[in-house]
Amino acid sequence: MELPAFQYHAPTTPEDVVVLLTEHAGDVDIVAGGTDLLPNYKNRLNPKGHVVSLAAVDGLTARSATRLGALARLTEIERDEELRGQLQGLVEAAESISSPPLRNHGTVGGNIMLDTRCYFFNQSPVWRASKNFCLKAEGSSCLVVPNSSDHCYATYSGELAAPLLVYGAELEMMGPKGLRSVPLADFFVDEGIVRFASKEGGEFLAGVRIPESAQGLTSGYSKLRIRDSIDFPSLGVAVAFRIDGGKVRELHVATTALRSRPEIHDRVTDEFVGQAPSADLAAAIGEAVRKDVVAYRNVPLDPKYRRKMVAVFVRRLLARLDDAWSL
Repeated sequence: MELPAFQYHAPTTPEDVVVLLTEHAGDVDIVAGGTDLLPNYKNRLNPKGHVVSLAAVDGLTARSATRLGALARLTEIERDEELRGQLQGLVEAAESISSPPLRNHGTVGGNIMLDTRCYFFNQSPVWRASKNFCLKAEGSSCLVVPNSSDHCYATYSGELAAPLLVYGAELEMMGPKGLRSVPLADFFVDEGIVRFASKEGGEFLAGVRIPESAQGLTSGYSKLRIRDSIDFPSLGVAVAFRIDGGKVRELHVATTALRSRPEIHDRVTDEFVGQAPSADLAAAIGEAVRKDVVAYRNVPLDPKYRRKMVAVFVRRLLARLDDAWSL
């Protein structure tokens, strides 16, 4: 299927990007690697009249344990052994994304800003017409929760958000007022169309800041999907923890691909800090997180099964990353 017609812009400075986004507000998209946006355009999923490319913008490709540029390639993160030693969960998430050719094109910013997905949305025009479309594109009600005419339940499926949440990362947003930092945990909203709670007009994601303290955490990521490659997650789980003196001193769990935003579950995991790691504690943490999540029928795998696997993935991740959790 051919792409729809649009005007393509290739700015070379962050300031030029902001000008274009402001000038064409409401009818503009940003493209980085294009691995998600362009297939959506081919399916006529909310295409815009203007597309602004970040490919030629200077200063967006940085890569270190404390800062990732928005145009850092997923392949570069996957192959960075220094990052693997410092931020293992981030690297595991990056290498789980799609396939090698798409990771060569895909970027950090593109994965974080990924549009929400849904079994009823990411289909061909003919398929969607047979269902009378959906709230996210051309329809008047959500097909996941049919009585909902003002709330979209499409799921957020970006993999990198989960490990970045357990690290306490912040986003660098560039806009008309200059550069500002936004905690990743405050950036998203649980609504499939609105998507971003803290994104202002004319802004774009320039980079991600990761606290140095994250390098002192043991971290990992696991992904549930139908196939072992290519597929978007039906569930993604990231954990990060620090054990000192035989006790858990810090513990974070985040999930993705369950709701319209990624979730950090510190509210329920904080109660386990100060306890000795063990198989029983790992199981208890997994069960606590399972009770804290919500899933909807917006991907092929059953929501009850996805919630059940939250507990399994948390328990397995903790045991895989440190033998103390399996004793």
